[in-house]
Formats: sequence, C-alpha cells, structure tokens
Amino acid sequence: MYVVSVINYKGGVGKTTLTANLGAELANRGMKVLLVDLDPQTSLTFSFYDPDDWRERLRDGRTVKRWYDGLRGDTPAVTLGELVVSPGPANAHLSGAGRLDLIASHLGLTDIDLALARGVADGEEYDRELFRVRGSLAEGLHDEALGGYDLVLIDCPPNFNVVTQSAIIASDHLLIPAKADYLSTLGIDYLCGNVRELVDRYNADARRFATIRRHQKVAPGIAGVVFTMIHLSAQQPIAAHQGYMDQVRALGLPVFPTVLRENVTLFAANTPRGVPAVLRPRVGLPAVQEELRQITTEFIAHLQPAEVAA
Repeated sequence: MYVVSVINYKGGVGKTTLTANLGAELANRGMKVLLVDLDPQTSLTFSFYDPDDWRERLRDGRTVKRWYDGLRGDTPAVTLGELVVSPGPANAHLSGAGRLDLIASHLGLTDIDLALARGVADGEEYDRELFRVRGSLAEGLHDEALGGYDLVLIDCPPNFNVVTQSAIIASDHLLIPAKADYLSTLGIDYLCGNVRELVDRYNADARRFATIRRHQKVAPGIAGVVFTMIHLSAQQPIAAHQGYMDQVRALGLPVFPTVLRENVTLFAANTPRGVPAVLRPRVGLPAVQEELRQITTEFIAHLQPAEVAA
C-alpha cells in the first residue's frame, strides 16, 4: 500500500477537486484506492455524500474524528478499517475492477489539536506524546482491514497542525496542488522546509521513544506540484502564470507538465455530488477530463514504485 498526502498551506487551490478526481481515475484504471479526508471543512467527504446523508449516516460514528477521539483516550478506540465507507454513485461509474473508498471527515476535527495535547506536561513527557500522535496515522493505516488497497490519498487541511503532521509522517510522497499566483506559491518553499524539519525531528525522536528496536525511518518525497486553475492562451499558460510556475521550478521541485485549466464548473462548490468530473460521461468538460487523466498518468510516473507502476 502506498500513501500520498495532498497538501498546500493555501486554501482554494483545488486540492480537494484534484484529490477526488485523481483517486477516481486511479480506481477507474483498476486500482483499489482509499481516500482519507483530514480537512475539517469536509469538502472531500461532501464531494461524495450529501450533507444530510453525512449527518444521518456518518457524523456520529463513521468519521476520522472518532478515530482521533479514541486516540486521546476519551472514547473507546476504533480501527481505521471500521470507518471505511464506499460511495455508491462513484463506484457505479468505474469501468474496471477498481474500487474507491473513503474515510470521512468531521467539522469537529478543527479542535482535535487542543484535545490531543490536553493534560500532557512539558518536557520529555510532552515530546513522547507528540511523537506518539505524529506517528499514529502511519500505525493506524497498518490495519489489516486496509491491506487490500493499492493507494491511500490523504486530503490534508491547509495548515501544519498535528493532524497534518501525522499525515506527512504516514506518507511515502506529498502532492502539492497550487494556483500560479503569489499567495499560492509563496508558501511552497516554506512548506517543504517545515516538512524537512518535522521529518528530522520525528526520526530523532524515534531513537528516543520508539518501542521497537528498528523503527522504520520516515522519508516522504515530493511527488510534484500540480498547477490548477490556469488561464490558457493558445493552449499555453498565460505569461503571468508562467512566471510563478518558473519560480517553483527554480526551487528544484518536480512540476507536472500538464496543468489543470480554470473552469468554473469543475471548481465550483455546488458541483453535483457523488461522481467526480473525471468519471461523468456527459460532464461537458472534455478538455478538463483529458487533463485530469493526463495528470493521473504523470502522477503514477512521478511516484514510480514498482507496485504502483505494475
């Protein structure tokens, strides 16, 4: 199983849209994909479930918040495998033997950082507890019930809180969606620096606190930056966008050759729920659908693990 976190400090960059469509297209190509929604805005969850359906079927017992609540000991612990749901409409549109499943988010996940830290003293006890929480998602994803998935895509919140950190520690790679503008690209270098510091700290803490003698070293790579909401002229990004894209390339980060063009329908908050655009036969977005499929091909090539490429 391969784990990839989709992350950017800046909200509104198409992160959730990319996660939903990338996961859907990978499943359409025959992979077994698990989406994990860690963003308390719950946008990825609402891409597949109507809010009323979420309230009736998922809110009280089938979200990742229940797992984090159990992690801090306030409620009975559950496994991540117990929280998996299968969005029916999306899976009905898959053409092959793949599968697309989801662990839903919860609006209450906003306060989980404070809840996880409550009652922990400063000093070594705090460091030990922080190490445990940061590594919790990686451990949770080793649930036997999740062993059949080829890929896990984690939709992270636009911040660097302990929930985001746990996703990074659990990941093999990070995927960074970004708009080609000042604010969206400004934080990418800062994000990568924070990731390096987090990983170094976690690996150092592992030597102090790990309960097994050979704790696996954490070393997530950057799968690449995907530029979204791009304005095209003669099928090329306009000059203003190209300048910001070149700035990111100058950082030495891999950038996907294919960009995702601006499209009000694709990125609108009120798009039809249940079936991502890449799976809808009459979506009216043939160019965007082709870009999503090409980005999926490039995504697989950027990861290049033998088990995924096969």
